[in-house]
Amino acid sequence: MGIFDRSSEGYESPPIEITVERGAVAFFAETIGETNPIHSDVDAARAAGHPDVMAPATYPVVLDMAAAKAGARKGIAPLLERINADMRVLLHGTETYDYHGPIFAGETVEIISRVKGFTDAKGGALEIAHLEMEVRHPDRGTLSVARRDLIHRLGGGK
Repeated sequence: MGIFDRSSEGYESPPIEITVERGAVAFFAETIGETNPIHSDVDAARAAGHPDVMAPATYPVVLDMAAAKAGARKGIAPLLERINADMRVLLHGTETYDYHGPIFAGETVEIISRVKGFTDAKGGALEIAHLEMEVRHPDRGTLSVARRDLIHRLGGGK
């Protein structure tokens, strides 16, 4: 038997509003080595036709963490807690993004987290949680959907 709480399958969080902050976007861009100035300089972003700095492609991971903290302040259990993730044996598996529109500083977006399901691998030595996070804009709809797999290494198996 695994560690993940499989009864959490099908869970969808209520939408959690997060305002995209210019400084956080610029810091993230610098941290990942992104050199295109549209991600850090508002004048360059506007010259390129954007309303403000544009978040780099993997920025939704930052929004996911911000939503977890904001949700916890409202009494919404973070997804890792909800699925009973054990950090002592947790591994990061795959992560994919579907892009539907850019994310700009100054926008308020909604973050919706989902538990899509669970699978087992390696004869029971691994259990995998399949998670999804959607970034939605009130006027432009879905901007990004991130999917990730988290793995518990349970030992045993074949």
